[in-house]
Amino acid sequence: MKRLILRFFLGCFFAGTTIAGAEPSPEIHAMAFNIRLGVAKDGPNEWNLRRELVFQVFRDHQPDVVGVQEAWKFQIDQMLEALPGYAMLGRSRQSDPVEGEWCPIFYRKEKVEVLESGTFWLSDTPDVEGSKNWGNKIPRICTWAHMKEKGSEKTFYFFNTHFDHQSQDSRAKSAHLCLERIAQREATGDPVILLGDFNAGEENEATLTLQKAMLDTFGELHPDVEDRGTFGGWKGRKDGKRIDYVYVGRNQWNVKEARILHDHSADGRYPSDHYPVDAILQMK
Repeated sequence: MKRLILRFFLGCFFAGTTIAGAEPSPEIHAMAFNIRLGVAKDGPNEWNLRRELVFQVFRDHQPDVVGVQEAWKFQIDQMLEALPGYAMLGRSRQSDPVEGEWCPIFYRKEKVEVLESGTFWLSDTPDVEGSKNWGNKIPRICTWAHMKEKGSEKTFYFFNTHFDHQSQDSRAKSAHLCLERIAQREATGDPVILLGDFNAGEENEATLTLQKAMLDTFGELHPDVEDRGTFGGWKGRKDGKRIDYVYVGRNQWNVKEARILHDHSADGRYPSDHYPVDAILQMK
């Protein structure tokens, strides 16, 4: 009899079934969003003319944690003012911690608490601010955080990055470095999310490296979707390469949903030249 009870308990645990009195596993809604740098001369798509569309993505979807790319400090400040339910962590990719582009992490304050955070550079000297030596003309970074889901007290890691758009050598080496840093995390058993703009299609060496170690959430749930491009170029295109991803540690999360979000205004205007990508994840 005791063996039957034990088998039932273990079966429910590994199947993800909630046993009476047990807390359900928490869900994290993660998003990657390249918001396009606000200093670009984009004519009708300049930041001041589309920022409300960016804010509305947050309001409509209510993601718990968002890895943002190409953000400048004035964009970050305006987002925090417009979205009081969110806080932010991060710094610039330059040696100056404020000037230039950031890969900030926005998080919903009522849902998530930050335990520890940092930034490393995608280079041979990842702890040297502003470093670059893999053929990329501009510094590239990954900003990370160790977080706690407040409802369950369970913890996880969140990594947000933006790979180089020109140097393939940089993209390939950046993938390996991100995996190395994930492997070196202090709480080695905590589940991991790695997302961002990887500037690499699904057959790129960098992407294949990441896919060997981690689970591509959209690719896992939607392997046969043909129109899967994430760079819309302001025009609503869905063809082209998928270059924005949400990866998770294998056997750490149940992927409940994964999407490419084509949000736009009634008159066909888009928040950014990239589409946000998201995933709803349940801790195992």
